[in-house]
Amino acid sequence: MPNEKNLVPMDQRSESEAREFGQKGGIASGVARRRKRALKEAADVYLSLPVSDRRSWNKLSRRGLDPDDIDNQMAMIVGLTDAAANGDARAGRLIADILGEDAKADPSEGVTILDDL
Repeated sequence: MPNEKNLVPMDQRSESEAREFGQKGGIASGVARRRKRALKEAADVYLSLPVSDRRSWNKLSRRGLDPDDIDNQMAMIVGLTDAAANGDARAGRLIADILGEDAKADPSEGVTILDDL
């Protein structure tokens, strides 16, 4: 690793230096948290908007969805469900995660061989 001789562990720094670095880290953490929260809020707003593409809206409507429920989030869920039904394992796992199903089930609940020849 280049310049590893320049690295000084925190326990070898002065108390004021460690406090200064801690303060800078806290400020950077707050900035990152606010940015992440703003991104989450923007995604929530976008996903709650109605589907703007008429073809997509009609496709979702033909599936029996209530017109009030047709938004970008529902379109995304339908797309994931279609992908999972066509064999996309990642889409299936994502749907299970969204539903809160535990993907790491108890191993004792797995396949049981009743008659091994």
